[in-house]
Amino acid sequence: MSLHTAVYDQYEVALDRRNNGGEDSSYTAYLYRQGLDKILKKCGEETFEVVIAAKGDDLQETLGELNDVLYHVTVLLCELDVTLDAVLEALNHRCAVEGNTLDELFQIILERRSSQEEGSYTRYLYEQGIDKILKKVGEALSLLLLAAKNGDKAQTVEETANLLYHLMVMMADRGLSPAALEAELDKRSQKKGNLKKFHTTDVNT
Repeated sequence: MSLHTAVYDQYEVALDRRNNGGEDSSYTAYLYRQGLDKILKKCGEETFEVVIAAKGDDLQETLGELNDVLYHVTVLLCELDVTLDAVLEALNHRCAVEGNTLDELFQIILERRSSQEEGSYTRYLYEQGIDKILKKVGEALSLLLLAAKNGDKAQTVEETANLLYHLMVMMADRGLSPAALEAELDKRSQKKGNLKKFHTTDVNT
């Protein structure tokens, strides 16, 4: 399975929970019952955690937190009836290409680290270093939260693509591969229908 397939599978499960609900133990169904503000809060919290982990160069923790970010973002997209296909198209446009999968886009972003193209924004981010990259992750997340809160679907698509782009740059800078992230996604989902088990501690977060 590829990272692309893993993320799409995650989206489909989230969409099923959005449309059909789930068991009382389903954390995904719980989030949908709590509503948009709760989902936005969790997106913000998990992105903050991935920034801290990446800055500390804790690669295993970074992978885990990336999984949580992707999970909550897919929940958010389903809540707003935004398709993952639309986000992927915007992400391709962001990278000045078209028709690529998430794995292929990551490879493009990775290769641009050594690009000689004049004015390459991706190369500029690598040259600036991890602090600049993480700052852009935070900015992208803030813009996504605002777009989603305002109910602006078109802007939500663009800002989700922007967030994913900067997270991929972060992954490449930290030496994390799509295969490693896909393995973490697969491990956490345990190849079952539930994306994330409900924990009582989440009720108070």
